Amino acid sequence: MKALKTTFGEFYRAIHDRSPFPWQERLAEQVARTNEWPSEIGVPTGLGKTACLDIAIWWLASQAHRKPEERTAPTRIWWVVNRRLLVDSTAEHAERLAQAFAGPASLGLASERREVVEDVSERLRALSAMPDASPLDVIRLRGGMASRTPADPSRPTVILCTLPMYGSRLLFRGYGSRLRPIEAAMAGTDSLVLLDEAHLAPHLRSLVAALPDCSPGAEAILGEERSSVRMTSLTATGDSAGKRFELDEMDEANPTVRERLDSVKPLELRRFETGEVAKRLSDAALELLFEAQSPSACLVFANTPKTARAVFEHLQHQLPEVEAELLLLTGLAREREAKEIRARILDPTDGMPANRPGDPARERHLVMVATQTLEVGADLDAEYLVTESCGVRALTQRLGRLNRFGRHRHARALLVHLPPPKRRGAMDSLEWPVYRGEPAVVSQRLEEICARRNEQVVDMSPRRVAEVLGPPADDPGRAPEVLPGILWEWVKTTTPPDGEAPVEPYFSG
Repeated sequence: MKALKTTFGEFYRAIHDRSPFPWQERLAEQVARTNEWPSEIGVPTGLGKTACLDIAIWWLASQAHRKPEERTAPTRIWWVVNRRLLVDSTAEHAERLAQAFAGPASLGLASERREVVEDVSERLRALSAMPDASPLDVIRLRGGMASRTPADPSRPTVILCTLPMYGSRLLFRGYGSRLRPIEAAMAGTDSLVLLDEAHLAPHLRSLVAALPDCSPGAEAILGEERSSVRMTSLTATGDSAGKRFELDEMDEANPTVRERLDSVKPLELRRFETGEVAKRLSDAALELLFEAQSPSACLVFANTPKTARAVFEHLQHQLPEVEAELLLLTGLAREREAKEIRARILDPTDGMPANRPGDPARERHLVMVATQTLEVGADLDAEYLVTESCGVRALTQRLGRLNRFGRHRHARALLVHLPPPKRRGAMDSLEWPVYRGEPAVVSQRLEEICARRNEQVVDMSPRRVAEVLGPPADDPGRAPEVLPGILWEWVKTTTPPDGEAPVEPYFSG
């Protein structure tokens, strides 16, 4: 087998029938040239971070002609994200790629494009010890779903999972697993981990970095590059001290990138000293909907399931069913309910997917009330947004679901800020649920900008949001240090020792 001559840009165009963004092509070239991924990819929301899957697959295919000991591209690609009640569009993206590789001739592509897909497909197939298997396997791992293990460790595989599913497998205690040592090997060797919205999983990053020190004498059977985990953080709100990959002047010159970076996201702070937060949030949503010129899509973010439920019930009493469809999604939703809601909000005609074709007129408003479950892993595009006061990272992610591609010039956002709720038997506190003292910091920064500019509305476009909000003031807390003796106890998978340390604090804190 000869070296792959197809560039990443040619591969991407053959699969998607459009050109990649400059940063995607530049990252692919950098990875292939240096044989390593940057520690962090700091690309704003809405600019195609999912293409990192395409890059990893193309890079692996480009090394199919090499001997196994000479390859540096990992065989397994893990897409890991926390708070993932909804199976996001990343899984569907991976499955579309797998289907394209399984049957390039059935795609109806022009001969030149088909030849590119067939070439990459055959190279992926050649890596597997099972030549009759499809070129790319795709596996979803998350609570509430039956899990499975890759049948062939040599077969190119994309695994999409939640943080606990990956972290528990890495530490020999895979949730829902009957093959713990095998799954630990699958998670800990020959694997690239793309950690989506990595600010939600700082302890996993620390754990992966610390594990090699627990087995200093381990032999690198697959070579240095593939014998351990490679991890890359994907986040628009990161603070990495390592190698961070960001947009450059070529991206700034791209019309689509520029349009998304400058997409209209005017945010107005509504500060109250008294009142029920659920009532204030529902009133803010009603205000936006009543001012809308036509039926619109509106997202309402609450910080807790209890508040979200209360907002939903308030809106139910105020909005007739003929005028608006109301949906509620929290971390308490069961798998079947979540699946139904996901199908509803991603409906190409009446939902609010970012790729809604042609933006057709709606018959009635669509209002989605949610908690942090929709901050990440949901490719949505709302026209209006109401949010409870929260932290810097959470607000950045929530705003990423508003006017995502810059198509809604009438887009508006309202941030409702109230004092923290009083706790029974406690003194007055300046800490809010989930975000502790950070909502006060965010509110103060917004007020200072409004006062400085003598304006009530702040421009929160992706280009300016980091400048406006400043650095995050959150504290992820501490995680215990993993030691060789503790890891040795976890390795005993046949008969786990009594009183062994639980694994979750080591990757979740």
